[in-house]
Amino acid sequence: MKTKLPGKLVLLTAVVFILFSCSQSSSSHFFKNGTAKYNLKDYKGAIKDYKEAIKIKPDFADAWYGKAICESLLKRYDDALSSFNKAIELDPSNKDAVFNRAYYVKQKTGDYKGAIEDYNFYIKHYKQNDDAFAYNNMGFCKYKLNDFDAALNDINKSLELNENNPMAYKNRALIYLAKGENETACADLQKALELGFTKKFGDEAQKLASENCK
Repeated sequence: MKTKLPGKLVLLTAVVFILFSCSQSSSSHFFKNGTAKYNLKDYKGAIKDYKEAIKIKPDFADAWYGKAICESLLKRYDDALSSFNKAIELDPSNKDAVFNRAYYVKQKTGDYKGAIEDYNFYIKHYKQNDDAFAYNNMGFCKYKLNDFDAALNDINKSLELNENNPMAYKNRALIYLAKGENETACADLQKALELGFTKKFGDEAQKLASENCK
């Protein structure tokens, strides 16, 4: 049996729906503006727009995520960590937020154990084609913690999944250098350079090769 709503209640419901729709539209407007500013590398401006979107719609997970990325690029790591945490709380399926929390905040600030936890979670729960990059980054974090054998295992796994990542060869060279295996390290540095490390990442591999290889 259908129940007809009283006229005033119908009107009130319509008003609430219109206000909700306007709110959604406004939050989307600020989000789009924030993303446009992010693309122009106006990170401070983007953050302002993401904040406005969140003010209108506090559970706007993508706005929290965009804000987190911009804050991390500005090296506002405490703010970025809080924003990443909120984005993941609101949308646990956001694999990029987990990966980037590890890379842009935890790894950059020396919280290597925390970064390893995120990379492990990412690999276990998301099973993406870019697991190679998670293994590589996790291996680098273990290298920084002087856990060289575990680091080597991770970077070898990374190279099994993607044999054309020059960063992985450079990172594996760091491990071999730490283990005193300079000849093997130099072979990896040469491979990194052949794969275009300098163009993509700078001159670190070239400097390592100059200092350690004949």
